Amino acid sequence: MHEEWITGGTSSLHWSAGGRAAEGLPGVRVGQGCRARVVADDRARIAVVGDVVLLPGEEEGLLRSAAEGQWASLTRLTGSYWVVAQTRAHSFVCGDLSGLRGVFYSGSHGPHILWSTSARRLAQHLGAAPDLAMVAARLAAGPEHWPDSTAYEHVLAVPPGNGLLLGADRPELVDVVGTEPVSTLAQGAPAFGDALRRAVAWRMREAGGLASADVSGGLDSSAVAVLAAREGEVRAVTYADEFTSTEDLHFARKVAEHIGTRLHVGNGGPGELPFGWSPSQPVTEQPAALSLTTAQHALYLKPAAGLPLHFTGNGGDIVLDSCSAAWIGMVQRGDRRAAHRQVTDWARARNLAPRELWRAVTQAAGNSHPGALENAAARLIRGEIEGRRPGVWTWCHMGQFAAWLTPQGREEVAILLREAASRSDAYAEADLTEQRSSLRLVGADARETAPLAASWRIRQVHPYLDNQVVRAAFAIAPAERHGVATFKPLLATALPFLPPWLTSRTSKGSFSRQLTAGLLHHRPALATLISTSPLVAGGLLDPDPALRALAGIGGARSDALYDIQRLIMSCQWLARIRPVESESESESESAC
Repeated sequence: MHEEWITGGTSSLHWSAGGRAAEGLPGVRVGQGCRARVVADDRARIAVVGDVVLLPGEEEGLLRSAAEGQWASLTRLTGSYWVVAQTRAHSFVCGDLSGLRGVFYSGSHGPHILWSTSARRLAQHLGAAPDLAMVAARLAAGPEHWPDSTAYEHVLAVPPGNGLLLGADRPELVDVVGTEPVSTLAQGAPAFGDALRRAVAWRMREAGGLASADVSGGLDSSAVAVLAAREGEVRAVTYADEFTSTEDLHFARKVAEHIGTRLHVGNGGPGELPFGWSPSQPVTEQPAALSLTTAQHALYLKPAAGLPLHFTGNGGDIVLDSCSAAWIGMVQRGDRRAAHRQVTDWARARNLAPRELWRAVTQAAGNSHPGALENAAARLIRGEIEGRRPGVWTWCHMGQFAAWLTPQGREEVAILLREAASRSDAYAEADLTEQRSSLRLVGADARETAPLAASWRIRQVHPYLDNQVVRAAFAIAPAERHGVATFKPLLATALPFLPPWLTSRTSKGSFSRQLTAGLLHHRPALATLISTSPLVAGGLLDPDPALRALAGIGGARSDALYDIQRLIMSCQWLARIRPVESESESESESAC
């Protein structure tokens, strides 16, 4: 697998040798074998790097946009890519809207800025250690409150949906989202369907008409597999064991039959349960959930190894649907009657009491992001932690991990919460905030998976995360995409040729049984991992309540499953991340 990274900066503080110079872009280096296309004239020099289509005539548009400072226009090509542009006055680097193509930078060299598409590569170059307080804050309240942070000290993230503009006295973040709203789902669905079809079709053509695809039986991966099969041959793969959903497997087989291919099922056993990992598996750049399930992925992806590319359904949950934040946003904008009608219909369709749900929605609508963060910080200091998840989306939910913090840990996390409150938007709308945050979480997870995918000899592509697919989906209001009586209504409307038995599915398999079985199987080793974590050694985490929660998994109290999973994910990463070495010592490592 090719290394896929780019580095650059604003001064003579050059990066060490590694990769190759990007032709025509002084000071910019790319990984060996990186897919880079450079266009240049006397106005600008531009590199697009990644999976991207550059059609005849688009080169001139890119150069003109860069010369005129129309930076967002550089992000509207078909595909998933980074763009680096240099003019006489500025340098601009940008990833994508989801964060799959991340950009990271640091101002620790005073006025000079170094940037990289690899957070770990930048941390190694700077000698930056893991930021334990930020890791703890993300576990306690979620990473969405710190979109410009990373798991490393002194390494900042460009929030997805923004580009980094250099050339003035200080770096500037440029919003590149550029979504053009439409009124209804019916109006926006054709554009979304076209964007998703293009995202799959051009990749199949590039792959020579042969690719593999996840076919889990869910709507997201199944739709992508159907689209890919219209363009060539698809090798369908999925995973199953005694704890996974038999209904999912049934639908996966129906999808494979529908597209005329065999479904390759990786049948796992105790050796493939979650929370077991190999000492030889690659270290992800930041904590990643998939690092806990590498054995099962290595098993079921064997038939896909070595093929030109592998399609996933990652991001489908976000672009195809919304959540209860849609109702909160409606109330914020004064559309209470329509919101109440949707809440009532949704609750009654599921035999729930609408009154309690409506009360939770209106309460959330009366709050704000900074207010919720300030309140969370105050409750954290007082030790008032309610770990149970509420019935609707909230601005800031403090999980059970927060109750496992030491007094020092609570103080340090509270400081970060207050800092986040001072920078957050008091007038933010819940539905738009939620969809942006959720997209970033999915993009980050897919990004951190790349080194693992390389070890399985697959090249993952995620069509739902392409900029133009995201823009087409987010042009439709969250309330329109949020199904009340149907599940992900956008999909059936945008792709009417999908079989009704698929688009009418309203159930979805759960991984809770499998996660619980993995925790029980590996519990002694996981207890040691938690007890010896740098979070404990750093005085932030009290291991005793965390270990009691771990011991309760599978018993009468298993409500800490999500928090335990995320804690182990972070402890595993902290245990495996090597002491910071210089870049020259790590040049041979993959940074895919």
